[in-house]
Amino acid sequence: MDAQTFLIYYKVHIGSWILLLILFGVLFVLYKWKLPFANRILRFMIWLLYIGQVTSGIAMIYAYQFPIPYVIKGLISLILIYAMEVILRKTKRNRSGTSAYWFIWFVALAIVLLLGFNVGMNT
Repeated sequence: MDAQTFLIYYKVHIGSWILLLILFGVLFVLYKWKLPFANRILRFMIWLLYIGQVTSGIAMIYAYQFPIPYVIKGLISLILIYAMEVILRKTKRNRSGTSAYWFIWFVALAIVLLLGFNVGMNT
């Protein structure tokens, strides 16, 4: 993979993470305040960002030739996506029991950010 293609994947990956976190917060607030407008559109946008994030992440792991820290980061990112989905679904349906998933979300987000910024890695 050439440098320009890798840069495109990198920018898509970073941009999708930022937009995903923003839209997650917006949709969570809309569900919490029981405001129904644009929920389907935002959910669809979040699903598209999941696809962009996972696709670009796999492409970058392939370009790096599958180093273990980045594979672990990818797996923890999938756990983060799962926690986000459960939090949004339980909040939309007014169900309790999201505190454990919020804990998983915060821990997974911290690990993903630390691995993403190469904190503690000798690279």
